[in-house]
Amino acid sequence: PFRAPRLCRLASGGHLRLVISPAAMPEYKCAVNENNKSTELPLLRITGSVQENPHMRAFWASTISFFLAFLGWFALAPLGLDVATSMGICENQLYPPEKFPKRVAYLKYKNIKTEKTYCRYGKNDADKPTDCKLAPAGATGKQAEIYDPAVLAACVCTGGTQCSSTLADAGVASVASTIFVRVALGTLLERFGPCNVQAGLMAFGAIWVAAAAGISAEWNFILIRFFIGGAGATFVTNQFW
Repeated sequence: PFRAPRLCRLASGGHLRLVISPAAMPEYKCAVNENNKSTELPLLRITGSVQENPHMRAFWASTISFFLAFLGWFALAPLGLDVATSMGICENQLYPPEKFPKRVAYLKYKNIKTEKTYCRYGKNDADKPTDCKLAPAGATGKQAEIYDPAVLAACVCTGGTQCSSTLADAGVASVASTIFVRVALGTLLERFGPCNVQAGLMAFGAIWVAAAAGISAEWNFILIRFFIGGAGATFVTNQFW
């Protein structure tokens, strides 16, 4: 699609200059303006070589890689309770309600599905409870029990628990790491180009996403989320691309 550029001598200065005629410009699959930027968005027009169709190739490559990077970045967030259970840091794993019935996390607990509370008859203080209220006079059998451990979720991870703190620290680590990567990307993009940088970010992120299968303790959970956060900087590469 390329034709050799024409060389001509300008009469004004007599200097030899390279003049590129319109015939020497590549024949793009997309309509372009004077800066060779596409003026249309044909989503299904994906055929052609790099020289013929760089616009849609760049669009789909950046879009798909951006989606995959963010999928890996946020993959552990909705699985937080399952990960906490596997690490054994849930409140009801560390402090079984049978042995520690007066844990604040239990006293404040309310099952959002059934709307039942751990304290059958309410807690003794709305803000800073120390125990559940006593059963009404005349209650017998199960009704006389003021605690109801059956309403607790498989992993109690409410505010103020070790589980909640670990998940929060991991989230902060995941966001903090991407800040440093975004700063470094300015130089890296100018030096290596968006394709190479995007591929490098995704390869680095993929290693730590795979490593998430081996999470066994709080420290490696936070560490892995920290490194996965680097993939969150891919949107900077997309803007440059």
